[in-house]
Amino acid sequence: MINFKNRITATTFFTANACSVAEQLLGKYLVRVIDSKRIVAKIVEVEAYDGAEDDANHGFNNRRTTRNEPLFWAGGFAHVFLIYGCHNCFNVITDQNDIPSAVLIRAGEIIIDERDPNFVTNPQLANGPGKFSRYLAIARGLDRVDLITSEEIYLIDNLAVPLANIIRTKRINVDYATNYKTKPYRFYIKDSKAVSKG
Repeated sequence: MINFKNRITATTFFTANACSVAEQLLGKYLVRVIDSKRIVAKIVEVEAYDGAEDDANHGFNNRRTTRNEPLFWAGGFAHVFLIYGCHNCFNVITDQNDIPSAVLIRAGEIIIDERDPNFVTNPQLANGPGKFSRYLAIARGLDRVDLITSEEIYLIDNLAVPLANIIRTKRINVDYATNYKTKPYRFYIKDSKAVSKG
């Protein structure tokens, strides 16, 4: 049973290091509200982008642009950007001011969809960053939204996933990186059928 009153509102949850937040996000619920109807996804796969030294990070070398500005904010905001001209990617901003860091949500298990009275969960609904954003209707209008106060999109706490059930690997599709290309910054829940395939 999901307790919708159990929102994550502590700034300290978000202002920790990106890898720490990434691990803690596994098993948490992301709630998206559309026309007063809730869609709830259990987060099962994430990737950390950790600081200005991370050459897979859009904020590498502290390169600051209009597009990536939220990466430099203190944790707790949403960051949505477009890739390949067609896929929105949803990120949770982490760490402190002026440290470009975020966690990309790569996949989730859709638990509830109040838009559909006959909803049946399926692990293929949101098993990739583009599919995740598409199913939850996450578009660039949600970029820079405060996840602590928003009524459109927010996080619900849940029991931590045991470390034995968390797998760490290198990130996907960061071949452009060099030093950080093989860092184990991808985290996913072992045995989840909603984990992406790349």
